[in-house]
Amino acid sequence: MAKGLRFLHTADWQLGLKLAFVPGDAGAVARFQRFEVVERIASVAKARNVDAVVVAGDVLDDNAIGEDSLQRARDAMKPFAPIPVLLLPGNHDAATPDCALRRLRAGDHVHALLDDAPFVLPHARFHPCPLRQRHDRDDPTRALPRREATDPILVAVAHGALIDFTDGLESKNLIDWRAILAKGYDYLALGDWHGTLSFDPRVWYSGAPEATRFKEKRPGNVLIVEIDAPGAVPRVEEVPVARTLWIERRFDLADDAAVDEVASFFRSIALPSMTLVSVELAGHVSLGGRTKLDDVLATARETLMHLRVDDGGLHDRPSDEDLRALAADGFVGRAAELLRTLGTREAEDALRLLHRLLLDARR
Repeated sequence: MAKGLRFLHTADWQLGLKLAFVPGDAGAVARFQRFEVVERIASVAKARNVDAVVVAGDVLDDNAIGEDSLQRARDAMKPFAPIPVLLLPGNHDAATPDCALRRLRAGDHVHALLDDAPFVLPHARFHPCPLRQRHDRDDPTRALPRREATDPILVAVAHGALIDFTDGLESKNLIDWRAILAKGYDYLALGDWHGTLSFDPRVWYSGAPEATRFKEKRPGNVLIVEIDAPGAVPRVEEVPVARTLWIERRFDLADDAAVDEVASFFRSIALPSMTLVSVELAGHVSLGGRTKLDDVLATARETLMHLRVDDGGLHDRPSDEDLRALAADGFVGRAAELLRTLGTREAEDALRLLHRLLLDARR
């Protein structure tokens, strides 16, 4: 019986990604994690004794990547040796004349798949479908040859969108995965979609090993794929490798007590310095409740890697206690009453600031 194949499927490393919306030291840590996760992937590959590592596109974030980032990429890929690492050009690092993968030169074990030439192992063959430009109107897998009777295990490697993603809309780099399986391929290793996703036991997106935005569904994994023989159904195992955690939450606040729920959520985060949070706030609170909420958010900003707040749906509703506090001073009281009657977002902001200033002055 022919030897089976075990390989690691990953994609969308986007090494050199700027993550400019994360400022300061936290941004530097977030950018470094994209290189560090590659070393964690190497540890998984070694521990699982894989025959090869397949990176299905977008290895680098841009073909204009600088030499400093290329060197970090080389350093991150050293621990894979002697396991072959197969790098497919995606839409971010397309196989154009200036493709940065041509400059990478990360060691004899690292292979940039810049054309259709297959990478051959004694018991398997990997067929790359590199993107030769950022967006291709034609299916990048169209040139894949059909299986011959004597072929070993066949793996196609591609980067793009599946027909099922389009829902009738025009899509670029569109891949007909059913046609690939009809040609006899045992597995289609895909990149471009940043979450782990399967369309068929033989068709998988590994997802990005570290998330790049909040909207991504189930990023942070690599896949260990085992195929016993040509025609055998693959066994696919998801292995988590991400260190950063990206969380989206919405809170509908009906009263001041709900502020404690927001505070409890932030306290529950196990590793704040490696966590990015996007929080949407809606509903209403008193001026005192808003002051407490602002303090909760200020503390979260100091401890989290990044905090994004959308409070466009949250409104201040002054309580009787708020109004008594503001009315204690004649001028302040008259200004507060005017702002309350205006009812605009700007007036709410001014009333909240007035309330905080008054509280600070009395402390």
